[in-house]
Amino acid sequence: MGKIVKKSYFLLLALCLVVFLFIIAGNLCIPDEVVFYDNQPTVKIHKVFYAERDNSDAVTVSTVENSKSKAHVSLLGIIPVSEINATESARKYVYAGGSLVGIRLYTEGILVVGTDDVVTSEGTVSPAEECGIMQGDIITEVNDEIVTSVSDFSNRVTASDGENISVTVKRGDETFYYSLKPAYSESENKYRCGLWLRDSTAGIGTLTFADPQTKTLATLGHAICDTETQAVLPVGEGDILGASFEGCIPGQKGSTGQIKGCFTSDILGSLADNNEFGVYGTYSSASFETGELYPVASQTETETGSAQIISTVSADGAQFYDIEIEKITYSKEKMSRSMVIKVTDQDLLNTTGGIIQGMSGSPIIQNGMIVGAVTHVFLNDPTRGYGVFIENMLDAAG
Repeated sequence: MGKIVKKSYFLLLALCLVVFLFIIAGNLCIPDEVVFYDNQPTVKIHKVFYAERDNSDAVTVSTVENSKSKAHVSLLGIIPVSEINATESARKYVYAGGSLVGIRLYTEGILVVGTDDVVTSEGTVSPAEECGIMQGDIITEVNDEIVTSVSDFSNRVTASDGENISVTVKRGDETFYYSLKPAYSESENKYRCGLWLRDSTAGIGTLTFADPQTKTLATLGHAICDTETQAVLPVGEGDILGASFEGCIPGQKGSTGQIKGCFTSDILGSLADNNEFGVYGTYSSASFETGELYPVASQTETETGSAQIISTVSADGAQFYDIEIEKITYSKEKMSRSMVIKVTDQDLLNTTGGIIQGMSGSPIIQNGMIVGAVTHVFLNDPTRGYGVFIENMLDAAG
């Protein structure tokens, strides 16, 4: 009898320890906020936690769109864990992408890629560096007039005839004003400021979604950044173009691989924003509104386990490929890397070796819903990479 009591005691102690560890883990991995779509009474989080609205009475979503309340989180719907913020919302539906698109972006202002020396008859000088202009700055005005291209800036420097010019610069959220004196380059026979500049970029990406309500489209799932400075390129204007598949270079350890594509002459949309969650624009082409409308999943409806991505890696166009969502995180510091995914589809592995450049933006489908998009590949393992929650992309799209 004593042995039975002793075993029961240890079993109870072990059970309490497991429950305690689950509660601790829950507090660490449960998000700060949960969305209840279309009057859901409860929302499951990480398969074992349940969030229940503070007010469980039925409500009309149209009267509480984006209204705030509280939700109680419990383990298995029984043991209380925490209280988090809750939002009521109507479920959104979008067309999933997967097709290749061309992105042509012209910056708002001119990006300073770097500074350089100018060799003059009196020695070497660096006008831009000496006056305070830095790598990563955005030049927006010269002599109080807007500049939109490198050639525009160069013409203003030439016209200065060596006299000081006033330069307006954006650095992060701040604006600075500099007086810059061009120097005459003996070797080039012209005035220079010692600046390396960039005003545009172009490339191939994968369409993530098209929103038929707002006529908004999204691609990439991450920002377009300058390769030298890693600065996010601010959008002045730009286009979404059609793109055709031309081939691919498979990825391997230490090399990311690449989809090779070609722009078509079709302009399908206009760029509006470039931020950490992707490149966004508006469209008028009906070609984006084809196929199936997918319900948008909340972060908490996204689970570890099997899923699919839609990508174009052959002349056959957009196809579904199997993946595994290995890990989910709600960290606000790495919101563009919310999931770790692994390619499990043998056909895709045979073709590309995993995730390659150009697949960024490929929508992730799970349980009949669009849950996110592919964003990055692991350099040391091209079969694995990161994904971003579709909710974050839609929020970033406004």
